[in-house]
Amino acid sequence: MTKRTEAVEAFRITEVLSSDIPDVLAIEQHSNPEPWTQESFLEELLRPHSHLLVARVPAEFGEMVAGYICFWLVADEVQILNIAVHQAYRRQGIGRALLIHCLNFGFEKKTRKAILEVRSSNLTAQHLYRNLGFLVVGQRPDYYGGGGEHAVLMELSMATQRASGRHERWSKFDQFVATDRS
Repeated sequence: MTKRTEAVEAFRITEVLSSDIPDVLAIEQHSNPEPWTQESFLEELLRPHSHLLVARVPAEFGEMVAGYICFWLVADEVQILNIAVHQAYRRQGIGRALLIHCLNFGFEKKTRKAILEVRSSNLTAQHLYRNLGFLVVGQRPDYYGGGGEHAVLMELSMATQRASGRHERWSKFDQFVATDRS
């Protein structure tokens, strides 16, 4: 994997292309102890309620995939299924931008809440989610295989975010990230 020392100055968020799947899969395999398979990602491309987005950064020859998010829009909920950032691009705002983009999409679609599950050992992700307004609402014991790790259930109330004005700040932030919206 490539090691970067300078901060990413520009990136854009787009829908994933089938040609991006190998890059997404490589990030997934380095990020998750129980990685999704290529078939899992390809199935998400076919689901009408699924959204799979990537963050693209400038590279020597065009762009490269630096991170991705997969979420479902089901009824009045955003269900965040998977998010990861290439290890060379972590702690540079890409994961946060992907999440904010996802949540803004939920606001546009008038969803009531966003939900996710996160490994109990993934304190960095939990911190990011709390900073965005997610609250711990429960736990799934022994949810993750290979050691029986618990999943922490987190939820974000869209109404609370609207009332606090956070949604407006997210919208302004999202405007600075180049996006190709469908």
